[in-house]
Amino acid sequence: MLATLTLLLLFPQETTQTWPITGLPREDGVCEAILAEAEKGNQVMDHLRELVDGIGPRLTSSSNLTEAVAWAEDRFSDFGIPNVRREQWGEFPVGFDRRIMRGRVLEPLKMPLTLATQAWSPGTEGPERGPLLLAPSNDEELEVARGSFGGAWVLLTGTKTPRFDSDADNFRARLGEFFDDEGIYGTIRIARNELVRTGGRYRVDWNDLPTRTQVTIPKEQGRRLSRFLEAGETVEIEFDLDYEFIEGPIPQWDVLAEIPGTDKSNEIIIMGGHLDSWDGATGTNDNGTGVATTMEAARLLAAALRETGKQPRRTIRFMLWTGEEQGLLGSLAYIKQHPEEMDRISAVLVHDGGTNYLSGLNATPLLLPLFEEALEPIDRMVSAYENDEIQFRLKEVDSLPLGIGSDHDSYLRDGVPGFFWNQSGESSYTYVHHTQHDVYDNAIARYEEHSAKVIAMTAWRLANMEQMLPREDILNPNRENNSNSRNRKMLGVYLDEDEPLLIDRIVKGGLSEKAGLKPGDRFLEIAGQKLSAQGDLRRALRKDEDIKVIVVLRNGIKLSSTFNWKEKTATPLSKATD
Repeated sequence: MLATLTLLLLFPQETTQTWPITGLPREDGVCEAILAEAEKGNQVMDHLRELVDGIGPRLTSSSNLTEAVAWAEDRFSDFGIPNVRREQWGEFPVGFDRRIMRGRVLEPLKMPLTLATQAWSPGTEGPERGPLLLAPSNDEELEVARGSFGGAWVLLTGTKTPRFDSDADNFRARLGEFFDDEGIYGTIRIARNELVRTGGRYRVDWNDLPTRTQVTIPKEQGRRLSRFLEAGETVEIEFDLDYEFIEGPIPQWDVLAEIPGTDKSNEIIIMGGHLDSWDGATGTNDNGTGVATTMEAARLLAAALRETGKQPRRTIRFMLWTGEEQGLLGSLAYIKQHPEEMDRISAVLVHDGGTNYLSGLNATPLLLPLFEEALEPIDRMVSAYENDEIQFRLKEVDSLPLGIGSDHDSYLRDGVPGFFWNQSGESSYTYVHHTQHDVYDNAIARYEEHSAKVIAMTAWRLANMEQMLPREDILNPNRENNSNSRNRKMLGVYLDEDEPLLIDRIVKGGLSEKAGLKPGDRFLEIAGQKLSAQGDLRRALRKDEDIKVIVVLRNGIKLSSTFNWKEKTATPLSKATD
């Protein structure tokens, strides 16, 4: 109570003094009420705990995500938000639930294994225990090993990884066929470092589900197992992977909660994050933290409005998208379904950078004077409240960053001012992002509490400006990664994780399929530029020309095709000329 009284004394009640450009009050009673409500008891960590530990990871198409959608609707309604709804944006062909993911070594010593497997991949039929064997590294070793790999787990080392269902005439294809014939339990890859990451490809066919189990373990554990095997010791391991494919279609939703505006109710401010996550951990930093701060901001603002008896001029929408991890699917689909809204949205602000505190926003030259007035109370009031340990600053930029990979990108590409909060703090996002460490214990409470207050205050202030945010300079027309990125040059392939210039799968209807490329082909050149790494490939594709000659290697033979992205055509592969 003392801290609340001190806060209210520090910041006098709203006066008639206004800022000259935005018309906003210099002293804002609603912002003060937001901070006072947070002082009574900031609930952001309660929301986070309930979401990530009470429900768990929320893979798009999973039962957990469906539960999380209903939970978010209920909580927004509990906060007194007037308009709460879900909107279906699409369906997934096959659902996937991951219940148990455990592994351990039984011999020559007992120890648990840290592991990851991809979403929409097969598990085990209960605990599957067997010997761990090193994969054959050449055809001679493969022939000697025939008949001895049934019921084994296979440790993959080096670059000789199997290729399954390949008609290529090479060792990797023969190795994949050998593993299938032998009836192994599955393969084990060794990660590049201590982190094991989860991803997955959702485009699976119910009538042709994946059947091969692949596990990834950290580098040090992999090295230890390799040393045992190289020393001739018997190694026995066990994995228990209780996964279930669910026959679709599985409907997918975004969640919306709106505080209606008054005289500018047709215009919209959107604050949000994405409700879905990968399922290798609990999806805390990506993006449970953004969901929790969005929800607490909604609660704080709703309580402050009840306390002050005020309403925003513009409609404030708190929005939780899904399908973000599979390519911003929920936000892109919503925009396609509601094109009439785009001209009426003043701003979209997305919290999707983990648990570090919201430390500011980027502002173009046209945005900067508006933000300096609109967000001044946040810098002044929150910094004082946090004893200057946490601050909020604006950063002037020539244009808003695009291509970060979160849902604001979807809106920014459509010409709507979209913002990805700047964040600072002690947390390492790389350490938790899509890894085994994305759990509740790696969220920082004081940062989450701060960020919820910033979101609530920003929503209120932007909703009450005299004008919508300008759009004239939000994108740089000469920048490669701006609104033209939707027309970027796509090869129409999935590349191999271990050999990133090698084609793993062909996208149906893409230019590579039209040209006749196949899995196992390796990219050598694009537009005369020789390729030695995936970065070379990206840089070659980004160059301006819409027509490029692509050279690949297949069974020792160079083949070429001319890709025309403007016409969406590709010539049939033919023997390349040196």
